[in-house]
Amino acid sequence: MRLCFISTGGAIRGVIAEAIAKKMSKEALLNMEIFSAGVEPLQEVPKQVIDVLEEKGYSVEEIKPRSLEDVSYEDADIIITLSTEARDKSPYMHTHKRREHWILEEIKDVSDLQALRKLRDQIEENVVSLFKIR
Repeated sequence: MRLCFISTGGAIRGVIAEAIAKKMSKEALLNMEIFSAGVEPLQEVPKQVIDVLEEKGYSVEEIKPRSLEDVSYEDADIIITLSTEARDKSPYMHTHKRREHWILEEIKDVSDLQALRKLRDQIEENVVSLFKIR
């Protein structure tokens, strides 16, 4: 099973969702390939995003912004878009078995750690619901 999170820049919402889903799927013994991409990928993940993920023990080793061309988008079973731009710019493929759109606030100021923590916690709740765990 392949799960792809798609956001606008692929450096905040997408990588947070990827890191959380990877850890939770492993803990739940789910056999999943999880990745993220941005429709307009940024160059790097902000340090503050890495910090709020590390606060809760999420691995940040492999997270980086990627474009749709850099991931197995066509082969994904589940597509979850995390921004309006991602929803509108991610082509529908007949190979996708499920597609969802999560409404998440865009973080404009990455120095606002409280906003990043709130986003991380909201994504955690969404992933728990998606995987039907806890």
